[in-house]
Formats: sequence, structure tokens, C-alpha cells
Amino acid sequence: MLPKLPVPFPGGVVALPDLTYATIPGYRPLKLDIYRRQGAKDRPLLVYIHGGGWAMGNSRGLAAFADFPTVLADLAARGYAVAAVNYRLKSEATFPAQSQDVDAAIRWLRANAATYGIDPARVGVFGDSAGGHLAAMAAVDCDRSAPVEKGDCVQAAVPWYGIYDFTVTDKPRPPEDFKPIYDFLGCKDAADCADEIKAVGPINYVDAKTPPILLLHGELDAAVPVIQAQVMQDKLKSVGASARMVVYPGVNHGWMAKDRELMRSTHVKALQDTVDFFDAVLKP
Repeated sequence: MLPKLPVPFPGGVVALPDLTYATIPGYRPLKLDIYRRQGAKDRPLLVYIHGGGWAMGNSRGLAAFADFPTVLADLAARGYAVAAVNYRLKSEATFPAQSQDVDAAIRWLRANAATYGIDPARVGVFGDSAGGHLAAMAAVDCDRSAPVEKGDCVQAAVPWYGIYDFTVTDKPRPPEDFKPIYDFLGCKDAADCADEIKAVGPINYVDAKTPPILLLHGELDAAVPVIQAQVMQDKLKSVGASARMVVYPGVNHGWMAKDRELMRSTHVKALQDTVDFFDAVLKP
């Protein structure tokens, strides 16, 4: 059950909750929420993709933000249309269903751009953890043969502490550590998953046409080590794509830290860095 949204928010922003963007036989309807300023037109679109290990989570939560819908509404008040997407979890379908759902949401939002005051040529994606992985996939793997205004390609991405290369770890890990990933991929072990591990890694789709990407990561992330952001940045730069990495000191996965003030300030800093990046790329 999703938490209810207040309607409207401050600043003339309204939430349009639970809009169905896809109906797939055999699955629940796939829904998203839109936050927009009433009467606004041709706003760049930000698409948020939630985390939760591809196993849990929803469009109305991120890291330790106490009231994330208000955060999204504030982004809308700053001059964006904002969509927060729910997708099939791994208990419902294995990869690539999750990426396919995100792509379908982007296409639906573009098809309905006039209704929701969206500029279909200016779309950015961001997400945390599993959502960071899916945001990176949306940035690097899309149908470039489709017109920008109708396709699923995006113009900017800010993944938060995502996995980009599923073959890279910071240290040897026991086989059981990888079981959640194998479950996500629908296979049983490394030998059985070779093709799937390649297909799920955003790093394997990077090319010179990849849009600008900002990679945000915690220095002490034990769940997804910072080497993930490092190898992704290296790959992006090696092909001439625009990439930048920010590593926040002293924080773990989800910007968690024993020092509550450090945790709070990192949440604020990560959000501000995200907005500044989108402002620079999508509002030139």
C-alpha cells in the first residue's frame, strides 16, 4: 500500500497519483505519480526510479528522506515536471522487465507530454541503488532510431550508488552474497548467469552517444562499493562521454552514517548536486 499524497503541495504544485502507464497481461497495472505546477508548460522532465534491491520499495520513498513526495514536489516548484515510477519487482518478473518498465514509462510520459506540461526533448532520470542501476540503464541502453520526442532515450542521468558492472567487486565475497542478483537475473550461479550478467551491466552499453551522467556514491558504501562509480566513470570518459563522479566522505549505502548530522547534510548535498546537474544540462 503506497502512502497517500497530499494534493496540492506548496508553490502551486499538484500531485497526480497512480497514473497507469502500462498494462501487461498477467501483471498488476504499472503506475507512476506526476508532480507539476498547475498551468505550467514545456517543463523539462525528471523521472525518479526507486531503489530496494529490485525487490521492494515504491515511488514515494528514497534513502532516509522523511517525506520524499514533498522533495519531489519541491523539484516541480523549481521548474520541472517530475514523475516517480513504480516497476515490476523481481518477485514478479526477472530482468530485463524492470528496465523495460522504465523505458515504457518514459515513452508514455513523452506521448502525454502536452497533457502534463512536459518538454519531451528534455528528460533526465535519477534513482537510488537498484533505481540507480535502472537510471543508468535508461541512459545507456535506448532506441536511438526513434525520434527524441517519442522514444525512450534520455538527455541526462544521475544514478545514486548504483551497480554498473556486475563483474566487479572490491574484495572476494562468498557465493551467497550474489544470490539476490542471481534471483534478479533468473539464473542460479555465475556459470549459469554469464550472458545475463553482461546484459544487466550498464557499463556494457556505454558509447560516445551516452548522455551526460553524474555518479554519486558514498565513500564507505559496503553494499555497493565505490569502485562501481569509479569503473563507470572511467568507461564513460574512455569513449568521450560526459561524466563526473562525486564521492561523499564518511557515509555508507543510502548516505547512512553514525553521525546523524553527517547523514542529514549528505542527503541535502546529494539532492542539491542532483538539481544543479540537471539545471546545467536540461536548462541551458
